[in-house]
Amino acid sequence: MKEKIYLNKYLISDPHSEYLFKQDFSILFINEALNIKKQIVDKDGNILDFPGIEYTDKLKSELGKRVIDPIVKYEAFFEKINADRIRMIWTVRPDGRYWMDSWGFGGEDYESVSLYSYMDANGNFTMPFKLYSIGYDIYA
Repeated sequence: MKEKIYLNKYLISDPHSEYLFKQDFSILFINEALNIKKQIVDKDGNILDFPGIEYTDKLKSELGKRVIDPIVKYEAFFEKINADRIRMIWTVRPDGRYWMDSWGFGGEDYESVSLYSYMDANGNFTMPFKLYSIGYDIYA
């Protein structure tokens, strides 16, 4: 039986800083039962109907005063939580090795930072993005 709520793809990613080809980051949300087809992320990675970010003390201590733009630059993946709910996990800072060239030069010494939010059966975010993980430490 085909799912009634789904996305056109569940992973968008720019695999490495030296990757030469521009990725199409478009994410479409489809709810066949309610006849909804809604773009969540455009081809350039802009998150549409962005719900904002909850800047916790932990997130601020990790990123400093950096403001996070509502753009997927590195990676985002989506998980079906139940029949009416999808979670988006968005990498706002990749692991420092992302910047390393093929010889190991240029890598940075920091861990990845990811945020998460949920979408409802209408394709709307239900909360601001919150801290999901720093490296292997999960906070969600």
